[in-house]
Amino acid sequence: MEIKRQGRWLNAFVRFSFQAADTFAILWRLVPKTLLSGVLCGWVISRIGLPPNSNAVLREISTHFYLYSTALVFVVLAFDALVIYPRTRDPLRALPNTTRCSSMIVESPRGKSALAAMKDYPDAPLIRIQGRHAVLCAGHDALRDILNTHAADFEKPWPIRSFLARPLGWGVIVNEGPLHHRQRRILNPAFHIGKIRILYGLMWAKVLIFAQKLADILSEAPIQTSDGWVEVEIAELASRLTLDIIGPAAMGRDFQSMTTDGSNISDAYQELLRPSFGRMIFAGVNFMLPQWIVQWLPLSSNRILNEISTFLKQTCGDILADKKHYSILKRIIETGGLTDDETKDQMLTFLAAGHETTAGALTWACYLCAMYPDIQRKLRAEIHARLEYGIFWDVLESMPYLNGFCEEVLRLYPTVPVTVREAQRETCVAGHRVPRGTLFLLVPYATNRNPAAWGADADKLVPERWIDTDPRTGAARPNKTGGTTSNFASLTFLHGPRACIGQDFAKAELRCAVAGLVGGFEVRLRPDQEEPRISGVITAKAEGGMRLLFRKAAADEVEV
Repeated sequence: MEIKRQGRWLNAFVRFSFQAADTFAILWRLVPKTLLSGVLCGWVISRIGLPPNSNAVLREISTHFYLYSTALVFVVLAFDALVIYPRTRDPLRALPNTTRCSSMIVESPRGKSALAAMKDYPDAPLIRIQGRHAVLCAGHDALRDILNTHAADFEKPWPIRSFLARPLGWGVIVNEGPLHHRQRRILNPAFHIGKIRILYGLMWAKVLIFAQKLADILSEAPIQTSDGWVEVEIAELASRLTLDIIGPAAMGRDFQSMTTDGSNISDAYQELLRPSFGRMIFAGVNFMLPQWIVQWLPLSSNRILNEISTFLKQTCGDILADKKHYSILKRIIETGGLTDDETKDQMLTFLAAGHETTAGALTWACYLCAMYPDIQRKLRAEIHARLEYGIFWDVLESMPYLNGFCEEVLRLYPTVPVTVREAQRETCVAGHRVPRGTLFLLVPYATNRNPAAWGADADKLVPERWIDTDPRTGAARPNKTGGTTSNFASLTFLHGPRACIGQDFAKAELRCAVAGLVGGFEVRLRPDQEEPRISGVITAKAEGGMRLLFRKAAADEVEV
């Protein structure tokens, strides 16, 4: 009861804070107009003039007139902006309105209120939030316009970008406009699907080390059930696996975090991304205040972020200075299109986004396997049947059930559950005129579970939706739509010019990891297992880690 009461107070505080920040932003934009009117009043007074011998009383009256008129103009403009404009002239006033999403930053899972709003208005492409210039993108037309048709009209808001730049650097994720276009053009060839397929061998080698590490944990565990089940916290081990893949694949540096007792890089990211309510509030403060103010706040989250960011930047600088690159980084350097500072920023982006996306997905894959034991058995059977003679990229990419399962994991648990875009100029979205400065919430968690696109079983794990069957031969093959009619039904990697540049890398990595893990081990829920609380400042992580029961796959099954 006490926790629920604290949650209600926290939600109320967040709603009030964001409403206050929204109101302050509106009033702040009125200051230039008010000052201009004050200058105009002063000019009028000076033109009318006062007699040279006018007494001090008249001059004081003229000063008061100037101040009062300026204040009156501000009050009139504020009343118009806060009361009259939203009700009479706002082009978005006719949109359906919801108050559900006002505390999205602290809810768990983040995006559930947006999903509820989408269910309230299943046919609405846009839904207003709090009656202000914040809009939830709920339909195909709106998502198409923001992510593709009019993508140049929208950018991530500056406070969010400046906050993300602290751990990620000013890389391709954070930058916007011409700078982003230039960097993306330079990076694209290095992430071509052909270059990614070359890395399958490296990925599989690391997965084998991961499987051996997990086997050692099971064999050395002091406590296990009579039938061999051992409780394992899989989230940290998954993070170490993906870090050991992204290191040599992207930067030519093997961090060996799975075989080293203490890995500074791995520990740094574990601490940086550790979810908590306090850190979510800290993120909210960053989204509302300028960075030059936030960085001076005496908060432990500030200190930790500064220390870890400094360490990661130094690590990237050391790798770049090493000049021994046989990786994605080598191909980028050979283009000569980026400065050393720009290259280090891209390396920070690769490190964080490149391993966290798949680490989170692998963690949730384990949870879903435990939740759906029948699906786990079907998946293991396909892995054993298709990988009997070794690992090949074309085999992995053609396995229907493996690919369907991985696509469902990425759909149900997108790494970034919420992102924001701000209109940089007046534009049009889903047939509605949109004023400059309007904020649009893109919510992959909600869009990926929207029954309007995915059907009544949208929140269920159904790998079969990603599988097509030839009616003549009965042959099964993967599809890329999940049975939906819209390309924008899944937002895990976004779409258009800002789509995730590393999505093919992440999917390849997840295929290898799931094949190695499920092929060699069984997983199930603990008897006292509760539904994990999804938290995290930016990414969706299980609060407190993910503790599940593991054991080696049955001896009569084919080994991976």
